[in-house]
Amino acid sequence: MQPNFDFVHLAPSFDPPQSYQDAFELFGELWAELRAFQASCAHDHIILAVAQHLEHQLAIAGLVLAIQLDILNDP
Repeated sequence: MQPNFDFVHLAPSFDPPQSYQDAFELFGELWAELRAFQASCAHDHIILAVAQHLEHQLAIAGLVLAIQLDILNDP
């Protein structure tokens, strides 16, 4: 889910804004923590259902952010 912004290119003006880079990094960290939490609570169906709901919400938020970033970079 986390795109890698650590690359060299010829047009730094096309870099996403720092706040978007930070948001993608945050989403990546939250995703990893949530997946680890799900693995540790696999026996509790209620907590697992809540964690899966959070995972879906996080995926939707990441998708919205990615679309917004694409709109910003569209000339």
